[in-house]
Amino acid sequence: MLSLTIHTFVAYLVAALAIGAIWWNLGRRILLYVLSLQILLGIWVLLSGHNVSPLHYSFAVLAWIGYMIANAIARRGNDKAALGVSVASSVLVLVAYGIGQVAVKSAM
Repeated sequence: MLSLTIHTFVAYLVAALAIGAIWWNLGRRILLYVLSLQILLGIWVLLSGHNVSPLHYSFAVLAWIGYMIANAIARRGNDKAALGVSVASSVLVLVAYGIGQVAVKSAM
């Protein structure tokens, strides 16, 4: 249960960063690091025996890949394209967040 609680608290941070931090290069980088931690915590939750829809972690991993792509695009100087990819990735994060919240409510 501890793994699920920690994963849920970090999920709040990821969702907040996905809304508020993607507008800046540093914010996207911080979000990528926090999302990487969240995915590792999610693996811990799965290994602890909790089940969730495969859509939850599929959306999370796709968003993680999207943020990595956005950071690579930003390093090449195309901030508008990086922001577009970041917004799409944030939508994926928020969908994964919603699916996860439904799973947490059913687990409790």
